Amino acid sequence: MKLFFSLIVTALTFFSLEAQQLSPGGNSWVANFKKASDEVNNQEEKLKYSEIKGTPYYNPDFESAKFDDTPTVAPIRYNTFLDIVEILIDNNIYEIPREATPKKFTFTKTNERLIVLDTHDEYAGYFFEIADGKYKILKKIKTKFYGAVPSKTHFAAGTVSRFESQRPLYFIKAESSEVITLKNTKDLLTYFPEKKDELNNFLKINKIKLTEESDLVKLAQFINN
Repeated sequence: MKLFFSLIVTALTFFSLEAQQLSPGGNSWVANFKKASDEVNNQEEKLKYSEIKGTPYYNPDFESAKFDDTPTVAPIRYNTFLDIVEILIDNNIYEIPREATPKKFTFTKTNERLIVLDTHDEYAGYFFEIADGKYKILKKIKTKFYGAVPSKTHFAAGTVSRFESQRPLYFIKAESSEVITLKNTKDLLTYFPEKKDELNNFLKINKIKLTEESDLVKLAQFINN
């Protein structure tokens, strides 16, 4: 356990000035973190996650993940409702502040990559990296909370409080840090005016769908050549 704490503190010291105040000899470093929330304040009442249908997590189980390209590995999970990464330390769950976080988490079991990115808009936060390169393909996953709706009549059933995953959104990020949403082919072609005709032919011949991850990987290989 001491080795585990030592590795975590070493990594966070590298990624955050705040971590310089942490004590490798104990739990004092978590004072800079706050306990992760496990409830929703639904105006009229607070509901525990366990009282709500569905899950706010990409995966409710903690999974080992590598911090950037360091040897540090720790159990984390991604809260897609709050767009935060939680870490499990000695049976306590904490939220890792974005200013203290590595730029990338790689889940060791699935090799999925979760990166943090400030897009200066409503999407700023965590993205899954679908394809790497000069132009990266990113996926944003969001979960929404819907409060319970009581039945108004004997013939219409009410609904319970629930978490509901939204349809993923896909983006292209260039080396210049500019990020565009992959909403439609027209926007994509406008972003690459120098290869508009060539790209348009590629999309048609390969029947590329901007909502299919396998197709987006092919798209990334094309635009990165």
